[in-house]
Amino acid sequence: MNYVGISYRFFGNISRGIKGYFLDIQDDLHMANISYTLEEYLSLALFTTALTLLAETALFAFIFGLLNFSILISILLAVTLSFTLSGLLFSLFYSYPITKAKSRGNRITKILPFSVSYLAAMSSSKLPPITLFKTISSFEEYGELAEEANNIVQDVEAFGMNFSTAIKRQAKRTASSEFRELLWGINTVVAAGGNLTSYLSQKGNEMMSEYRRKIRKYAQDLTLFVEIYLTLVITGSIFFTVLSSIISAISGGVSTVLVQSFVVFVLLPLVSLGFILIIKSISPLES
Repeated sequence: MNYVGISYRFFGNISRGIKGYFLDIQDDLHMANISYTLEEYLSLALFTTALTLLAETALFAFIFGLLNFSILISILLAVTLSFTLSGLLFSLFYSYPITKAKSRGNRITKILPFSVSYLAAMSSSKLPPITLFKTISSFEEYGELAEEANNIVQDVEAFGMNFSTAIKRQAKRTASSEFRELLWGINTVVAAGGNLTSYLSQKGNEMMSEYRRKIRKYAQDLTLFVEIYLTLVITGSIFFTVLSSIISAISGGVSTVLVQSFVVFVLLPLVSLGFILIIKSISPLES
């Protein structure tokens, strides 16, 4: 039995009793493509938290004992600290599906303009709609979008759903609002017997226009960040180093070298790393 199965064996009953308080993350589990039921995920969170609580309590009690605290104080401090950290761990379990769903939705949205254009090109060959998604699902470079398309294909071919039901089901589960809108549109066009190629071409043009707008905005933001970085970080660090060296020579202090070393070897790399992370987070090119 795997770890999840063991967790469910110990905490399955408890999870069934409290799942009503955590229904808000059930949809997030689907959107994040986490293949656990709500009861299994809660059991996993509770079991992991319980194991961590026991291990932390024993470890902290031992550490406080080595620090010459009394037995009672060591136990009280260990239990308090362990409950705090275990509570934070359970909070991470609670927020993880939401965070992963948002990240997954962003990656789907970023690749969507290119995939829709490809769908429009294939649709002009009068291929069945399910074939379009089957083709998209075979492209590994499409990442999460390929997984979304594969879910539709599996619902139709493996579970016997009709195309409309499968696409509605995936529209409710996807983490990307843009992809959800596209799926509902495809379903409406196919059900009404409309021109799917025309619809996909129109959506592809709209998404590419929006993508180009994001690229232009990103280029402007990047220029601003580069100017800020050169002005405040590079020029500021050089000015600080020169000025502190002059002050140190006049006053005869030796602690200035430590401050300069901290700024050059610690603070400056951390600030540079922060700029890199910010630039990557706002980039429409990162998937």
